[in-house]
Amino acid sequence: MKYAIVFGSNVFIGTNGVLKVNSGDKTEEFFRIREIYNERSEGSFLAVDCDIKDIDGKREVKLFKNRPVATDENINVSTNKNVTEVMRSNGTTIIKIEQLSIDDPTLHENINLESLFREQEILLVLRITGNFYAGSFLVESDYSKLKIGSSSLSGNILIGGGDLYLTSNELSFG
Repeated sequence: MKYAIVFGSNVFIGTNGVLKVNSGDKTEEFFRIREIYNERSEGSFLAVDCDIKDIDGKREVKLFKNRPVATDENINVSTNKNVTEVMRSNGTTIIKIEQLSIDDPTLHENINLESLFREQEILLVLRITGNFYAGSFLVESDYSKLKIGSSSLSGNILIGGGDLYLTSNELSFG
């Protein structure tokens, strides 16, 4: 299956739903789509795996199909059929994953992404927002921007395939 992933105002089209972090000579998976919500399929829901640690390498949360298998006691995980959100006790979002339709009106305003998604045979769009560490890189993502460490990315549309790789200053296809 091919997905589009939205980080800030950046759109990565054609990914398989796996995000990996590359720090030096080490590459680790930190996010994977396990299941998607399909309104025609009773009981279906968006399910993801993710493993997020803080700057000191202490695990904040590890999800397997949305279920916390390891977590700090100050973390709350909430899910519904098409959203998974992990929050700290102070109300800040660690990570939020939203499953969107390809014609969602909140997507990029200046280009017709829907026709591009159809051309690339994209089934669904995931928006990832939050404030978390992927490996040793601080990722800050909201609806308008993506910041990885000290680098900001905005307004990019990339078409590729396979896994997405996060490095100290970019997200790219592997």
